[in-house]
Amino acid sequence: MHSEISQSVNVAFTKGEPGRNFGKVICQSMKTKQITTSAIFALFAVVAGAVQTSSVSAKTLAPNGSELKFVGRYTTGAGLGGAEISAVDSESKRLFITNGAKNTIDIVDISNLKKPKLIKAVSFTSSGATGIQSVAAKNGVVLVAATMASKTAPGRIFVMDINGKLRSGLADGIAVGALPDSVTISPDGKYAIVANEGEPTNYCLTNGALPETTDPLGSVSLINLSSKKPTAKTIDFKSFSDRKNAITYAGGRIFGPNASVAQDLEPEYAVFSDDSAYAFVTLQENNAIATVDVESGAIINIVGLGVKNHNLFNSGLDSSDRDGKIDIVARNIQGMYLPDAIGTVEASGNTYMVTANEGDAREYACLLGGTDAAKVEAEDPRFADVADATVDSTFKGSGIAGRMKVTQFSPANVAGTIVTPSTKVSNAFAFGTRSFTVWKANKLDGVFGADLVFDSGDAIERIIAQERSRYFNADWNTSSGLVNAPESRSASKGPEPEGLAIGKAYGRTWMVLALERDSGLMLYDMTNPVKPMFRQYINTSILGGDIRSNTAGDVSPEGVLFLEAEKSPTGKPLVVVSYELSGTVAFFEVTAPGSSK
Repeated sequence: MHSEISQSVNVAFTKGEPGRNFGKVICQSMKTKQITTSAIFALFAVVAGAVQTSSVSAKTLAPNGSELKFVGRYTTGAGLGGAEISAVDSESKRLFITNGAKNTIDIVDISNLKKPKLIKAVSFTSSGATGIQSVAAKNGVVLVAATMASKTAPGRIFVMDINGKLRSGLADGIAVGALPDSVTISPDGKYAIVANEGEPTNYCLTNGALPETTDPLGSVSLINLSSKKPTAKTIDFKSFSDRKNAITYAGGRIFGPNASVAQDLEPEYAVFSDDSAYAFVTLQENNAIATVDVESGAIINIVGLGVKNHNLFNSGLDSSDRDGKIDIVARNIQGMYLPDAIGTVEASGNTYMVTANEGDAREYACLLGGTDAAKVEAEDPRFADVADATVDSTFKGSGIAGRMKVTQFSPANVAGTIVTPSTKVSNAFAFGTRSFTVWKANKLDGVFGADLVFDSGDAIERIIAQERSRYFNADWNTSSGLVNAPESRSASKGPEPEGLAIGKAYGRTWMVLALERDSGLMLYDMTNPVKPMFRQYINTSILGGDIRSNTAGDVSPEGVLFLEAEKSPTGKPLVVVSYELSGTVAFFEVTAPGSSK
């Protein structure tokens, strides 16, 4: 696919009536509340006067298919935070939504996708829950991950049935680690794994040390669902306490000031292998992945992901939000993968891990050496503000890389030493890689560098530049409720791949990748995970709509589910996507290749 993409893209944005006409045309086309590849191409003729393009045309990256078909939407009505993560119980045809705005699990009947119906909202406030983080469902069992008194206190997993009734004897839930950020049930239904992030409140010292009450241990919890009264085995990273240098040199990051390795490692998201024997856990802030042996209940390895060189052909990026054009080119910038969601594909006897490389920066008091617990310090300044005298003045200008958000903690596998935060930096290390990556899973004991087999390069930004150029790298403003200006995210993580789901249909393996800031979805054929094939881009946000008044369609996808035909309420393969800012859940049928128009 990369060979079909030209090396650079330059699209100039212009103002005036043509742009307003484009918005009207978009809104009119959204009567079906979706934008597809074919719809966008039909609109290009209308906007020719508003958008000037060069170096890219419809022939360079034509969509290969249109298998994703929008079929319905459920609106919580709660707005921001109203739908973050969803789960489906196939037999009952019920959808379970984490409603962060109301701190509930919303139970929805989806037997008719055209008319989803709220059955009830289940609150856990009386049980002491202060935040609903995640949900998973299978075989009539629903697991709800919740924070309790504070994010640094042990969290809980509540077990309920499809009607929201808590399991007898487990009214107080199952104790797990601090800040249970995701819960996942194994394919065989016997186990659940919980990624407990263990996020700090700050890095300020107490009596000269960083206590676990301030920065709790990151951990994973395994729950045996076959037991009549399930309990959790919570596993921390103390066995890696003396492997700080090894993790860092393998391409991971251990950099929280005064934090131990076990405190610094922060699990974000977990997925099982197809045979349920292993689980793979992203350590987002640490730029690493941990492997769990389910039978032994042990974390057997950590693989560091290293950095991506954006100065290579087809691995570039648009690094400026101030140059007035789409300019996806090779730059002397290194990207830290920092993945959020992870999925797996089995092929030719190998397990492959697929990561959505969102990127994430730490922002806490005392992070950069301060001592004031009331003063938040962030690791992601603008490059021009911290670039030292060795950096070319043109490169650190606002039109090239000066406004890029970069870390002041140089990754040691590049810098050669484990460093404290620098006041000045000579290299730009950006957050996230604006890509998804396929890695070969490692099931050995120890610390290793990850085995990369495929990265999507700069294809995501290029596809958006072609499909949705007028709103390239634009996210939505939570204050105004409207879409922001184009390129508003170019200097900071771009379209931000965050969620993904993998499943099988029509004899092939598919992945749906969710772009949090762009609000679009990308469909890939993953049948050969070493050579993924782009199939489709679809975006069901409504330009001109307002997320505050529920008129913006689907904005900011967070959680993605792939329901294979036998698990779908319609008997056809289905993709379910939860959108955080719009508080909506959208349903997409996966049609046979070449059959959908």
